[in-house]
Amino acid sequence: MARPTNKHASPVALGPDSLAWTHAGDNLQLLIAGTALLLQVSRPVVGAGVGDHSVFKKDPWGRLKRTTEWGLRLLYGGPDGSLEAGQDLREMHRGIKGEDDKGRKYFALDPEAYAWVHMTTYYTMVTTQRLFGPQPFTVGEEAQLYQEWLQQGRVLGIRDQDMPQTMPAFWEYFHNMVETRLENTDTARYLLDVSLKSVKKPPQLSLMPDWMWNRLYRVLGKNATLTTYATLPDSLRKTLHAPWDGRLARRFDRKRRFLKRVVPLVPAKIRYLPPAYLAVTGQQERLRPVLKGTV
Repeated sequence: MARPTNKHASPVALGPDSLAWTHAGDNLQLLIAGTALLLQVSRPVVGAGVGDHSVFKKDPWGRLKRTTEWGLRLLYGGPDGSLEAGQDLREMHRGIKGEDDKGRKYFALDPEAYAWVHMTTYYTMVTTQRLFGPQPFTVGEEAQLYQEWLQQGRVLGIRDQDMPQTMPAFWEYFHNMVETRLENTDTARYLLDVSLKSVKKPPQLSLMPDWMWNRLYRVLGKNATLTTYATLPDSLRKTLHAPWDGRLARRFDRKRRFLKRVVPLVPAKIRYLPPAYLAVTGQQERLRPVLKGTV
């Protein structure tokens, strides 16, 4: 088990020996992307900043593409590329500030809020692997992944003092945040009430008739909503008034068991995002040109 790092540890990019390289680029993570977003935007600072400054309502697919590209550069960019991506991301957020609908001032680089966005993705990685992966992480793997996520946080410019330094401390911090600091923000409500039910066609499907896209997205959205409801912490479900009962739990369990059987049969080239596929198959020398293509 990796030891907690000291508070003055320097940022170091993750590499091919990390669990994060293997799991963060797995398309399985997309299953609970809605959960990650709701955890983040239910924090008022984050929700207000996203609501006021993001183009996710006008250009959801472009926003998703850019977010994914930044994540790939941060994780697979190597000693120079990852640190550069982390610095660029902070600079991009530096001017995002304002006041929410309750008169509270916000700033995107607020240390607590900036750390919270990063730390929520540890929860979603562990939860995804437990529910949908061939095998849940062992206790040792969860601890190793957590230390790697601290390392990745430093690449993002997050101070150690703003991140719990051990896995038990993380879970205490996480549950306290969910129960006492998250709110039913306007942005969270938009994601639940609008984005998971209806969204315009991605540009790649411009030739698809609107009626066909709307019918397809109703099915996709219904499945995404079910998975999101299932994987939200119980207290956040209550905060967001997200319905949950035995019938929905049984539907989700059938879906979960089906996916656990199917996932091992999916070829790696389909299961992983392109840079992650190169990483997990030992083709690191090809990563740089692929990542350059995402910028």
